[in-house]
Amino acid sequence: MPNSNQAKAQKLIQDLILFFVKENYNKYLSDNEIKKIQDDQIESVVKKIYQEKKSNIKEFLTTSLKKIMGEDYIGDLFVNNICIDIFRDDQLCTNRIILEIKNYQKNI
Repeated sequence: MPNSNQAKAQKLIQDLILFFVKENYNKYLSDNEIKKIQDDQIESVVKKIYQEKKSNIKEFLTTSLKKIMGEDYIGDLFVNNICIDIFRDDQLCTNRIILEIKNYQKNI
């Protein structure tokens, strides 16, 4: 059973990953001067960006959690273990992002 700092960190990690994905999505739209990604291109775009940015997410999470949590920071080992769990299955990660983008774009 995770302690309150670990539970807080897990929720923050979820929120930070969503923020990271959203920022990279918006950057892609801006860089390509488009309002949304065509449905038939979402999968290839997500896979490309995922491979390019996957290595950055751990550093982003660690730095962000240290700033947000301050003295309550749960430690690099905990963050590393969470990242290992999250990124163990690249296909699952990309499928989740694809689904989130498709759902998001339906509402815009």
